[in-house]
Amino acid sequence: MSSWTQPTITALLDLAESSLRECVTNLSLPATILRKERAVGIIPSVPGSKFPRESLEETVLVVQKKLEMSEVGKKLPFCAFNGGNDVFVDIGDKSWGVLVCQNYFGAAGLNGDGESIRGERTLHVGDQFLSAGSNDFKARVVGTTAWIANPAETVELLDELKRMMEQGKEGAVKEGDGLETDLLARVDMLFEKHPMPCA
Repeated sequence: MSSWTQPTITALLDLAESSLRECVTNLSLPATILRKERAVGIIPSVPGSKFPRESLEETVLVVQKKLEMSEVGKKLPFCAFNGGNDVFVDIGDKSWGVLVCQNYFGAAGLNGDGESIRGERTLHVGDQFLSAGSNDFKARVVGTTAWIANPAETVELLDELKRMMEQGKEGAVKEGDGLETDLLARVDMLFEKHPMPCA
């Protein structure tokens, strides 16, 4: 991230914005362009109105392809994604956010050794697994991802994980004592109960 320069960021966002404007025109979307410091996107011009899902997906695919084919898109990580009723292009992606958390919390000594938290010790809960360019999909590169469809599933997943962790503490899980294998088997069962839906 330290190698990202403001001119490169600006160039990528400018290209993303012009691509979004083209899509708004070509698809006759009643959209407003919203530019942020490290993101640009479209939102409905009329509060409460909804964009057709197909228009959102098409916009993501077009913008993502234009950026991928550009010189600036090869220099800088980005993510174009369908947010449900908007489309945004962010500088970076969820994998960068997860890496930052792994480094920050690891360096704080929360994992016991002051090093980054490893991917196999990370659980990212994401809901964007079927959309084009889904932002959550990229987190899979740096850690385990559990796919959920709604907030209630997140609560269920966390409750189940809490129960497993409490059971593990009662058994004093330690590396190499066999109980760790039992805990991992229980976590595997959790993921079997919550598989990634088929497309």
